[in-house]
Parts: sequence; C-alpha cells; structure tokens
Amino acid sequence: MIKFDRRQLLATSAAFAFIASIPRVALAAEHETLRVGIGGETGDLDLLQNVSTLSSYTVVFDALIHYGPGGKLEPGLATAWNIAGDGKSISFDLREGVTFSDGTPFDADAAEWNLKRWMGVADFSWIGIADAYESIVKDAPNKITIKLKRPVPAALLELTIVRPVRFLSPKAVDGSGKQTAPIGTGPWIVEKYSSTETILVRNDKYWGEKPAFSRMELKVVPDELARANALRAGELDVIGGDWVAPLSPRRAKALEGEGMVIVAEPGTATTILGYSPKSPVMQDKAVREAIFRGIDRAAIATVLFEGFADPTVDIFPTTVPTAGTRHEIPARDVAAAQAALTAAGWTGGGGGWTKDGKALEIDFLVSEESFPGSRRIAEMIQGMLTEVGLKVNISSVDNATMHERRPAFQYDLTFFATYGAPYDPHGSLGASFVTASDTGPDGKIYISDELDPLVQKALETGGDAREAAMQAVYDWLATNVTACPLVVTKRLWAVNPRVKGFSLPATDYDLPFKGITLG
Repeated sequence: MIKFDRRQLLATSAAFAFIASIPRVALAAEHETLRVGIGGETGDLDLLQNVSTLSSYTVVFDALIHYGPGGKLEPGLATAWNIAGDGKSISFDLREGVTFSDGTPFDADAAEWNLKRWMGVADFSWIGIADAYESIVKDAPNKITIKLKRPVPAALLELTIVRPVRFLSPKAVDGSGKQTAPIGTGPWIVEKYSSTETILVRNDKYWGEKPAFSRMELKVVPDELARANALRAGELDVIGGDWVAPLSPRRAKALEGEGMVIVAEPGTATTILGYSPKSPVMQDKAVREAIFRGIDRAAIATVLFEGFADPTVDIFPTTVPTAGTRHEIPARDVAAAQAALTAAGWTGGGGGWTKDGKALEIDFLVSEESFPGSRRIAEMIQGMLTEVGLKVNISSVDNATMHERRPAFQYDLTFFATYGAPYDPHGSLGASFVTASDTGPDGKIYISDELDPLVQKALETGGDAREAAMQAVYDWLATNVTACPLVVTKRLWAVNPRVKGFSLPATDYDLPFKGITLG
C-alpha cells in the first residue's frame, strides 16, 4: 500500500488545482501550435526581392513543380508537363480548383502574370529558363506553354526553386506591380510578422494535404545557444536546418544526451577546400595534390563534425541528380604528398619547401561569420599539412572582408560549399566553375579557360547525353586536382519529444512541417 504524508497530499492537491486552473483554450492552443526557431526575421516574403529567409517562402507559396527525394520531380500547381522534342517549349496542365488564400483563382491567367514578372527580366538571367524565355501561350483556362529561344535542360529543376518562381496572388500588388502582401496558394497564411516572430495560420482551403495543427510560430532567435536553451525549456519545438537556424554537431550531441530527438539525414551540399586559381603557388598542380593527399577527411568528419558528416572527394553527393561516378576516398598519405612536391622540383621536407629560391607558404582565409566552425577545421587541416612540411598561415576575417577577398581571389586556400538541392548540379557548376558568371561575394571554387567549354556543354546538353557531359566536367576537375572536397555534412535538426512524425523535406530550403502531430 502506498502512503503519502500530509505535505505530499497538499503538493499533489495543489498540482491538480493548478492544472484545473489552466484554461482549456490555452491547453488546446499548446497542442495546435508548432514553434520553430529561426535565425533571422522572415521579412515581407517579397518573391522578387532578396531580403527574406528562403525557407519561410515555402510554407506560403507553391511552385509548378516540387522537388522530391534525389531530384525526382513531383506535381505542384502543375499536375503534368511535357517538353517538346526540340526542347524549346514546355507545356503544363495546371491544377484545377485551386485558389490563392485571398480567394483569387489560380488559372492560366494567374500563372502567366506570375511568370512574366521574372521570365525575360535581366535581374533574373541567372536562371536559365528566364534567360531563354520567349513567350507564354495560354492553351486553355488551365493549360499554358512556355516558349524558349533555346533548350534549357535544367528548366524543370529551376521551376522548383524558391524565389522568384513561386506564385503570388495577382491582387497582392500595388499599381506599380510591387508586392503588398505574401498571398500564396500554400498550406499556411501569414497572420502577422515582425522583427521577432512570424505567425502563420493554417490555410483550410489548401488544395493539398492540410497540416494536422492550426498554427505555426516562427520565433527569431539569432544565437544558437539561445535556441538550444529555448528548446530545452520547452519554449521552442524545433531548431536546425542550414537555411533556417543552423545547429552545430557539438550542440546536437549535447541535446541528444538531454532527451531531445536529433534528426540527421544525408546532406545535399558539399564542403570544399578551394584553391585560388589566381594564386601563384596554387598554379602548381603538385602543391594542390600535396594538400589533397595530406588531409584526413575521415578524421574531420568524425572529430569536428561529431560523426554528422560523410567524407568525400566528389564535388556533389549522390543526393543530387547526375552527381557523377563515385571516387574512392583515399587514406591520408603524407609520403605521397611529399613525393608529389619532390617530383615537381620542390626541395626541403619537414622543415619547409622551397623552389627557385622561394619558400612555399600558404594563406588560408577563413571567416567564422561566413562559415561557423571554419576556424577549427582550418586549424586541424593546418596541423595535417604541417606534417607534410607545408607552412600554412590562417587569416581569420569578418564576413565583409571575406566577401571582398574571396571574389578577388586574395587567398591561397578557403572554404566553399555547393548550393545543394534543388540548385545542383547545374547551379553550382554554372556559378562556381564558369569564368563569366557573376557570383558576387560567393567567389569561384575554380575557373579555367579549359574548363569553361566543358561546363557550358554540360549545362546545355539534355537527354541521355547529359550524364556523360556532366561526367566530363567531374573528370577534368579530378584529373587536374582543381578542388579539394572534404565532407558532406548531415542535415541536422533537434526536436522536442512532444513533436511526433517529424521528417525532413527533400531540400534544406523547405521548412519541415508535413506529417507532424503535436502531443
């Protein structure tokens, strides 16, 4: 028989009294609201402006086509599509019975109006289908055809991206065409937003599967530790995601030990150590090869990423389409690294290398603001390369300086990351490996007059020949040791146990909410 003393009975009675005092409305609201930590404010979600967080668009606006696992294309606002034999026109059957959350019908007129806001517009020429745009034909009330000046093999993939291709209500603009409100066809409606949070309510007229809960609060918490503490305290339900609120492997391990659910799935972006194509010392292939061979990728993945990363020597992971033939990951080989230098005329060894009277010194540019954790990775790589006899100097700079020096190639080594799904492989290849493309502060992973025509051919080739054209680019990059892929980081999220059915969408640009129920 269980016995309670008087103090226990009083405490128990008080607890029941407290629970009974909570309004039923408050308890219901708790079970109907998902609270997600985000690193920065969502902004006004203007589809034509680069000011709002990308993941926030995906809950409000739909695309014609959605990006599925491994790059599989899935119906969105278009239920079917057909590419003409010459690749110069694409027809879409539009989903019938869909309305924007303000009641405006989504049809061929609304689709045409939206597409003409960015197709053929110079500011969006970085999107192949926009640059090749010729006209739109409305074939029926719910069918359109996009006419192109030339084939764009990646056109359908491009139509899955977040901004500017998603669809806005034609009534949500002013007289000049500027967006006045974020009105989409998606499963969520923006109730209000501020610098501290965005409140979303379920769109009960959504054409697809509706969320199981009725409210979502996106809480702006810029500091990672503060987000983790809020999760521990029950003030947040979900944190993580590179494009939402990054969660470090070390923090994920700590939260896992405290009862939080950690979701870690294969990533779609590669972390790459890039060699400056304008650096005199990096023009020497032997130096690039010595660095490539002198790094222990498995140790970086295990030690610095707590096992939440997979070592790689390939530009793209298999989680994106046409990623190419896989290369075996070589074990770190100090002797082979030194042999490559010796064969190229460098002399010295453990005490440093020289050639033609010049010492081999390497400037390693890093920025914690641009790439959190990069200093620790750089220091580990520095230690590994020191054993090869390479003198590596780490230059830690702020975000602004990184964005000045990287596009100007003012470094020998620095970190890059591929864009990930749904932009790859065409996005990173066209931006980071082509001389003429404008990548702004992101800079280039590698450029060469020999590489340019190979990439151009790969981007322009469709059909069965596309894979071979892509492989020719990957082979050239590998043969010439033009980049040093390190790891593919896992997609990391931490979830309060009250959240059931949490799963990740196919890209890090989509905010996860589908299938979730709240306890």
